[in-house]
Amino acid sequence: MNKTTEANRFELRSYSFMELACLYNPGNTPQAASRTLARWIKDTRGLKPALIEKGWRPYMKIWPPMLVACIVGFLGEP
Repeated sequence: MNKTTEANRFELRSYSFMELACLYNPGNTPQAASRTLARWIKDTRGLKPALIEKGWRPYMKIWPPMLVACIVGFLGEP
């Protein structure tokens, strides 16, 4: 594996919602990226119930690795 690939590898850790949203929507402003990720959570079948089951609450600012893993499981790596 080359250095560029290692540097761009997604790390499963805690993320702020905005930071995670920007990883999934790098070309958007942080606000637009957050709105887009929120819409994907709402519109992706099964994602919101899976997040709730793992302890997600609306307006969480920091997403623990367990919730990030759930997002990645449904949407793929950013």
